[in-house]
Parts: sequence; structure tokens; C-alpha cells
Amino acid sequence: MFLLQIVSFMTSGLLLFACDGVRSSKDVQETKRLVEKSLDNMVAVEGGEFLMGAFGPLVGEMLPFTRHQDDKKLHKVALDDFTISKYKVTYGDYEACRATIDGKKLIVGLSKRSPRIIGRDVSASVTWQQAKDYCLWLGTKSGKYVDLPSEAQWEYAARSRGQYLPFATDDGTFDEGRNISSGEEKEKMIGISLPFYPIGLCPPNPLGLYDMGLSGSEWVSDWYAEDYYWHSPGSNPQGPDVGVEKVRRGYSGGDPQLALTMYRRSALPIPVTEGLNYEKHGIIPSFVFRCAINGAVGLKYV
Repeated sequence: MFLLQIVSFMTSGLLLFACDGVRSSKDVQETKRLVEKSLDNMVAVEGGEFLMGAFGPLVGEMLPFTRHQDDKKLHKVALDDFTISKYKVTYGDYEACRATIDGKKLIVGLSKRSPRIIGRDVSASVTWQQAKDYCLWLGTKSGKYVDLPSEAQWEYAARSRGQYLPFATDDGTFDEGRNISSGEEKEKMIGISLPFYPIGLCPPNPLGLYDMGLSGSEWVSDWYAEDYYWHSPGSNPQGPDVGVEKVRRGYSGGDPQLALTMYRRSALPIPVTEGLNYEKHGIIPSFVFRCAINGAVGLKYV
């Protein structure tokens, strides 16, 4: 399966490269700047083994933590080294390469009501394919194997190399107003009280990653299956071969349980509200992402 992913990556990369066409010197410089900034903002993560899933019964008051059953099978996972973006991809980043990917400006519901939702430093809300295409584009431009992180990579990084941390904050707690922006702060920053905000404002987790699942719900590469943990491979799991919905991780408002580092969610790759035209209305905010690189040769691990 991994070989197929590499072939898919190479093929997609060629297609994206072919779509570049003739670009101005300014565009070329902007692309170079974005690629350099993106690579500089990658955190190298040393691989290892961890127990993936709802670890609540192993710590503290020994509670299950989550209300769902799809994460209750604790299973040992071994991951190779990888790197992952320190920040989520912003609208500013996405718009800088939009012409290369598909030429379409992102459309986000509620943006007319609150234009600051799509501010340059706010996490870009996109479909799963748009997120993947961006990461593949970054790989084409950098010569590295860039993609969305796998679900296992995401959880391992959110938990700072698999530690028993309920939330991906500076100390593992959910302390609104200190290590999570409060509703009042978010409304002031983006003009509406939604569960996301400009990147880098709250303390990172111990690994140095900002807002892992704490400012919007992040896409990962895997297809979703409720029973996947019961037959997941022990080494570098990539999710089911096929599926209907994609896994996403993180907080999109309401119950803070959604921000737990082991909490699993899913959505259609194009998460459109029933009855709305995607091309016209776009998607609702909060479907965000970051990229990862498989292999971290020559980088300093944290």
C-alpha cells in the first residue's frame, strides 16, 4: 500500500507541476518563500512505539475519557521518523499556491457575515482533497514526500510522542482563556465566536506544535472505519484501503471532549451541508489541516 501511495504522490506531483504554466517572477519568488517558510516550520518527530487509543483507564481517575467506542481498543503502534507542520496551513499560505493547484478561490460559509474568518493568519477551511493537493504541491516544490499526516502520526504528535496527554496544550489541560482562546477572544479576533482563531496565539504542546486539534477539526490522510483499531497493523498504519468518510481530529465547538487527543471523528471528503451547492456556497469553517513529511533525515528531533 505504501508503494501505491508513493506512485500516487509522484503522479499527482507531475500533474501539479504541469499545471504551473508560465508564471511571473513575482509568483516564482512567492512560491519559493512559501516553500522555505513551510519547511522551516516543520518539527522533526522521532519515531517509536506508543499505545494508541483511549488511554483514560491507564491514568488519573481511570475514566474512559471519550463517549465513543471506536477508540476503546488500545493497541501498540510503531512509527518511523517523520516531520509535521508546527502550524496549520493558513488562508494566506493556501492562496499563495491556489493558482498552481486549481485556480479556484476558497469559498467559506459565513465569510460574508464575518470577513475576518478568512484572514491571512487564520487556518484555511478546505475539503479533504484540497488539503491533500496542497500538501502534494508542497512536496512537488520541495522535492520531499509531503502529504497529510496519517491518523497515527497525528495522535502520536498531538500526544508529544505518545505521552498520556488528554489535550495537546502546554500542560495537557483544557484551560480556556489561558492555553485555549476563550469565546470572547475568538469573537474579537475573527468577528464571530467560532472555535478557531489565528495561528500561534496559544502555547504549543511539549513537542512545539500549535493548536493540534484545538482550533478547528484537522483532516488526516486515513479513510475512517469504526472497527479499524481492532485490526490495525502494528507498524505505520495508514487506515483502511477504502471508505466513505475521512478521519478528522479536533475541536469544532461545543463539548471540549472533541479536543481530546484520542477522540476520533469523520466526515465526507467534501463536507457540505445538505441542500447547499458546494461550488457556490463552499464549506462551513473549521475543516482545517497541516502537512507532514515521511522521513526526517538530517533534522534535529524533539
